[in-house]
Amino acid sequence: MMAARFTPRGDRFLTSLFACRLRAAVRLAASTVFALAAALPVAHAGLFGSNRNGSPAGVTLATWNIAWLMTPWTHEELAARCVRQQPGSRERALPCTPGRTPPPRRTTTDLDALARHADLLRTREDVDLVALQEVDGPEAARQVFRQGWRVDCFVQRAHPQKVGFAVRDGVPYRCNGDLTTLDVDGTSRAGADISLWPGTPREVRVLAVHLKSGCFTGKLDRSFGPCQRLQQQVPVVEAWIDQRVREGVALAVLGDFNRHLAKDARFPAGPDETAPLNVIQAWSDQQPPGAELLRATDGQPYLPCDAEDTHNQYIDDILIDRRLADRNRNRRFARLPYEARDQGRTLSDHCPVIWSLRP
Repeated sequence: MMAARFTPRGDRFLTSLFACRLRAAVRLAASTVFALAAALPVAHAGLFGSNRNGSPAGVTLATWNIAWLMTPWTHEELAARCVRQQPGSRERALPCTPGRTPPPRRTTTDLDALARHADLLRTREDVDLVALQEVDGPEAARQVFRQGWRVDCFVQRAHPQKVGFAVRDGVPYRCNGDLTTLDVDGTSRAGADISLWPGTPREVRVLAVHLKSGCFTGKLDRSFGPCQRLQQQVPVVEAWIDQRVREGVALAVLGDFNRHLAKDARFPAGPDETAPLNVIQAWSDQQPPGAELLRATDGQPYLPCDAEDTHNQYIDDILIDRRLADRNRNRRFARLPYEARDQGRTLSDHCPVIWSLRP
């Protein structure tokens, strides 16, 4: 068979044809990649950096107080030498106050039930970050947050009740150190501070808190120890919020506020920023401009954690600033109650509060 012969004109024609086909293949590959990106769950949009329209992707936040979560061997060790009063922040001890329920002792079955619940946060609710309270550091947290999570940024506190985070695998983050000034009396809990997607347009600065218990309603200026301690904590959180607003960084404050914020939000903070009368309006005062907070549970009916839940108001909540709210106008509130099959297990008197924020 004779070899094919190509003229200069024929060479140019084939070269042009090859280039057209190459461009078509590139366009097809690009459209396939973006189609796959669009098909992914929203929580995984970080793989591509942003939504297809170029705006920053959203975030789903949760908070969960797991009620004295520690390893079984830690519980055994500390319970054997418990103290009669609530230990201070520097004390590695458990309380055994007469007349009060001692910290719970959990079995392997209890921990497995909690781990199933944590897995639902990831697989069903697409949560990116969980603020944790009453968890004795990463080792204790890993009993519950097993596959698909990283546990980190726990406050440096000897007391077993610590604040920290569980972050979904694949979400970039940076620990920013403890908000130590939140421990106003040596027995209160410091705040845990983390940045998600640091250094990107999607960055969110998050503060996890577990505020002083015992002053659930009423003005903070009463001669009552818990209210006095909470009154001291409020300006500390306000200073953190105001600094983030000045920096132009979107923010969230979440955790166990030990306060009925739905009722608190109805009343003014008063004229003295150093000694506020109430919590929400002290933080959401537009000073500086942009210091305006939205609350996850605002207008939401109370959803019990299980059949034995005796509460009727939230004390766990998620607050976001106007910057984060404006870039995520599609917001979905959720509560994740415990499953009926776990009735009777030693889990927690709190269950997760969830807020999904999407553009």
